[in-house]
Amino acid sequence: RPDSAVPGDVLVLTKPLGTQVAVSAHQWLDNPERWNKIKLVVTREEVELAYQEAMFSMATLNRTGGSPHGGGGGGGDTVGGGTRVTSSFATAAGLMRAFGAHAATDVTGFGIVGHARALAAQQRHEVAFVIHNLPVIAKMAAVSKACGARFGLLQGTAPETSG
Repeated sequence: RPDSAVPGDVLVLTKPLGTQVAVSAHQWLDNPERWNKIKLVVTREEVELAYQEAMFSMATLNRTGGSPHGGGGGGGDTVGGGTRVTSSFATAAGLMRAFGAHAATDVTGFGIVGHARALAAQQRHEVAFVIHNLPVIAKMAAVSKACGARFGLLQGTAPETSG
């Protein structure tokens, strides 16, 4: 059960946020009214790149590893304490087992804040999660901001499309 978080634990996201924003922005390339709302903060090329990253993210399950930035590949990655991790277990699920993760959740329909609240509420001991920074698909924070309250990405309430 994902109910054993303790103070000092680190939250790790295996994928960047902003998939819903990227998918919407891509659809808006062919909708002049909507495109006009975001074209001052993002180029068509940036939307295409964001869309490709979102598609890759959604198509990559956390247990298969991989990253558009080269992580999880055959060469291995270095994680906490300099431990060398090879692709045979360089996956979210494998790393959780290897390093004794205390809790886990996904980030889908309730955004990062909703899922963090739910995860904190189900812990056996009282915990509070402090989020310092988050990985977001390039330019999607700017797109979200340009759209006002439409997405909620900057507030942590944006749903994440999972494929």
